[in-house]
Amino acid sequence: MERSEVKNILDQELKDVRLSHELKERLRNRAFYRKSSQTWKAFMACAAVLILGGTTVFAGYHMLNRIQVNEEVLPELDSMMIVEMNAPKGAENEFGILKKDYRDYSDLKRELGTKLLDSELSGEHPYMLCHLQTDPESYAILRIDNFILGDTRHYQYMEDVNSYSYEHGEVYFSPVSLKAELILGEEQLALGWDTDYLGMYRFVEQYVSAQGYRVNLVEDTIDVEPPEAYVSEKAAVFVADGIRYTLTGRVSCDTMKDIVDSMK
Repeated sequence: MERSEVKNILDQELKDVRLSHELKERLRNRAFYRKSSQTWKAFMACAAVLILGGTTVFAGYHMLNRIQVNEEVLPELDSMMIVEMNAPKGAENEFGILKKDYRDYSDLKRELGTKLLDSELSGEHPYMLCHLQTDPESYAILRIDNFILGDTRHYQYMEDVNSYSYEHGEVYFSPVSLKAELILGEEQLALGWDTDYLGMYRFVEQYVSAQGYRVNLVEDTIDVEPPEAYVSEKAAVFVADGIRYTLTGRVSCDTMKDIVDSMK
């Protein structure tokens, strides 16, 4: 069979592939560095098929800590650096990765002992979903869903998907979530940490926040004329004290900029 025929077959089959959230995160963020294992090799082989098949599942990486949107390399942010973190309590899995949930952001910060940005807009509420994933020698990813509620309301927990339903407000069409990415070791620092937004996304602008952070603003798009009330999802990405933060939510660009300015 000709190489072009093989490529066409792979492309056709991959059109129907729906990546799980976890796999998409692994492909988007090259933080999952670990000594080789048979399972890890199998995963990398799968990723290689997705690349070599000629699809747009993800693009090649060439620069350390690069962020790109559909192969458009975004302006450089401030540098990520090695940060210190207390070893969290809990058992690592077979890959040496520890996953742990927390009641709220304060509990997470207290256990890790790392200086992390917070916002006065967040406040005390019972709807946060906080999760830590770390290889304690290399990296840590902190995810805080429903970090800022704004004027959203009527939250109800959906146990089957570990998430909350809600009603949007006039300013916040969704709550705003927070992600923090930490480099913990020399090997991860040398590897870098690239991030790729693929598909229905576009780069809006880079600007400097009130604190002096360089911020890349990205938003999602739709391929039809949006309804009048449609509010795109924004992602504001910046680095502070060597840690990369991403704020995500369906708010206006101005509101997202205000939220970034509130991070101290």
